[in-house]
Amino acid sequence: MEPIGKSSSGAGHILAIETATTTARVAVLDRAGVRRAAREATAERHSSNLLRLCDEVLREAGVAPAALDAIACGAGPGSFTGLRVGLAVGKGLALPTARPFLLVSSLAALALDILRTTDTVPPGSPAPIAVPCIDAGKGQIYAGLYRNDGPNMVAAIGDEWVLGPEELLPAAPPDALLRIAGNGADRFAGVIDAGIAARGGARRLEVAGPTAESVGRLALLRLARGEADSLESAVPAYGRAPDITKPKRG
Repeated sequence: MEPIGKSSSGAGHILAIETATTTARVAVLDRAGVRRAAREATAERHSSNLLRLCDEVLREAGVAPAALDAIACGAGPGSFTGLRVGLAVGKGLALPTARPFLLVSSLAALALDILRTTDTVPPGSPAPIAVPCIDAGKGQIYAGLYRNDGPNMVAAIGDEWVLGPEELLPAAPPDALLRIAGNGADRFAGVIDAGIAARGGARRLEVAGPTAESVGRLALLRLARGEADSLESAVPAYGRAPDITKPKRG
């Protein structure tokens, strides 16, 4: 990590990009974490949409790229191609403008989306634990456990996982109040719902995310601590090694 200086005025904006799933999401937030503009587009490849989305939100917010306080990207895990496109665009905007570049876990961003969702918890119950699930392909999901750690803050409980949907609930603490969501949970809803029925103490929610707003809010916490990532060394957190097809020998 590289230290950066704080904004002299305390005002400003951050551009946030999230491309871990088939929906590319982009947002501009002010330094208080308030969304000023947001766009999204769903496609197999984000390369045809992402720059347009960035241009649209910046125009709506009335902010030039060079006037941004920072640029943030969801680092994954998630779609290999989507993450590469997101980081390429984020770095491409940060390099000529010399803006700080910050990476944020896409699972952590989705966890923040889950915990910000209105959900009734019985009086006297423990605080719910978010279980963000992102489709990993090959019949698996990326997942993790997160707790609320303050306004617009989450804290990971243990490591992030890549596992089969039938393994998700057995991997979680048996007495925890779980809130499960994400495109991985949606894809394997039948398996996860069956596990919830057998286990209890859990609920699957419909939450659109990870959102760019949550990426931006988590990035603002890093920015306030004077942190940034190197444009040269920043890479996606794929969650596992990408598939590589070896060339055939003649």
